[in-house]
Amino acid sequence: MIGGGVVGLSVAWRLARHGVRVALLERGLCGQESSWAAAGILAPGNPNFRGPMSELHLRSLDMYPAFIAELQEITGIDVEYERCGRIELCSTDQRYRMGLSEVRAAAQRQTPEGQPVLEMLTLDQAKQREPNIGCDAFGALLCRVSARLRNTRLLKALKKACELARVAIMEGCRVSGLLIEGERVRGVIGEDGSWACDRVVVCAGAWSSQLHPRLEETGRVFPSKGQAVLLHMEDPPVTTVVKRDHCYLVARRDGHIFLGSSDEPEAGFNKRSTATAMDGLMSAALEMVPAAGEASVVGMWAGLRPRTDDNRPMIGPVPGLDGVIAAYGHYKTGLIFAPLTPRIVCELIVEGRTDYDLSRCVPGRQNRLNSKRSS
Repeated sequence: MIGGGVVGLSVAWRLARHGVRVALLERGLCGQESSWAAAGILAPGNPNFRGPMSELHLRSLDMYPAFIAELQEITGIDVEYERCGRIELCSTDQRYRMGLSEVRAAAQRQTPEGQPVLEMLTLDQAKQREPNIGCDAFGALLCRVSARLRNTRLLKALKKACELARVAIMEGCRVSGLLIEGERVRGVIGEDGSWACDRVVVCAGAWSSQLHPRLEETGRVFPSKGQAVLLHMEDPPVTTVVKRDHCYLVARRDGHIFLGSSDEPEAGFNKRSTATAMDGLMSAALEMVPAAGEASVVGMWAGLRPRTDDNRPMIGPVPGLDGVIAAYGHYKTGLIFAPLTPRIVCELIVEGRTDYDLSRCVPGRQNRLNSKRSS
């Protein structure tokens, strides 16, 4: 295993539970890159988008309650998972109309309580749910099944579960490449030595495609910087996730409020926090929830989301590198796919196949599409 983020830890844990001997190599500390910087929001995608990726997205969300319950039973760590709902303020007429289209597309979906998954509220109706909402909006899109968790606690639980499953975790172990004979992987090369193996799962986030030219050829991954601010109030002004345009507020049980986030694909591997981003995020927060202006600023940080050219992850065998499995490039959905990606990888390694449709996320998909077009 290369990479100890939420996907890497989850894959290592599931493989170990199936009797596979696993060594996890992490360049820094487990869970300290984009997984640590995330908001912890678990939300379904746009119901107008249908196909294999949408199905995988929904399947993974459905797996979450059992995934969390098992983790908590094994580790005793409460990750603060709860279905809190999300209210998105539609700031333009276009977004409002798009929201109505999503409501129609999801008309057949219901919560376990029999309520519509999506509903368009008036601003007054939204304020009945969240009285501190303050900005004008054409409407407010309510998603009843959106959930939140404390991603830092999830990462702590996953690492502990790996340790209990006897995964050999090696932190501060920077991998520089793959050891390949012919087209077969024989190990990984690190700055302080090499390790022999017959299978490698690449979960190295934004650094993944740097490990071998073939990984770059079958689908590059690059960093998309996201900055966030952590606030604190003794009495948080919201209980649900509140979103407007690309910004959102997520309240925690202890009074902390996550405010995110920017999306800066041109920033490269620069994780420096900037005053411009903080000013933009704080302005957005005050428009959504003016009461947030009384919050204390606890800190600010940036994470590097692993993004691909088509914004879909790389999951599956890497063509031309026998024994190498990709599990990276999840961009903004790494936490969402934490239950499902490991199951897919485990099936590929333990059973040699999977019934999940990986056509839209398999490495080399763009090359196959180009070949079909040229023929």
